[in-house]
Order: sequence, then C-alpha cells, then structure tokens
Amino acid sequence: MNNDQFGQDDVQRLHQRVAQELGITPDELKTWMINDIERVTEGGKDVGHMVVFRESTPSDILDKLQHRQSQFTAMTGVIQLD
Repeated sequence: MNNDQFGQDDVQRLHQRVAQELGITPDELKTWMINDIERVTEGGKDVGHMVVFRESTPSDILDKLQHRQSQFTAMTGVIQLD
C-alpha cells in the first residue's frame, strides 16, 4: 500500500491485528511498542512485522507475548488489511 494512502484507520486496524497475533491488547501494544518494522524479502515480498518493545515494558506484558524473538522483540506473520 502506498504510504500516502495508509491512513489513521489503517494504522489502527494494523495494530489491532498485530496485537491479536502477539497475544496482547491493542492498548498494551500502543503503550509499550517503540517500533514496528515491516519485514520484507530482498524481492520485496512481505513476510511480517518485527515489533520492538520498551525496556520499561512490565514483565507481565512481555510474558504474554507470542512469537518472542528476544527479551524486547516479537515477530508476526503477514498481516492482511482486507
């Protein structure tokens, strides 16, 4: 999707789906996430997102995360906004 066309409603839907896949609420994601990096192959194919959380994120939030990659990161699969 063209970044110019990616509006606030799209961002909210994306974050709702990312939160759902990670096993946390959208509010928890919004509060503790510092970065959401779209992961793409060298060929440009979308493969998911890497979400980076604040170092101050409470352990009970981090413990709920599915697909954790390190202490403060978690990965998702492809998130479709249809």
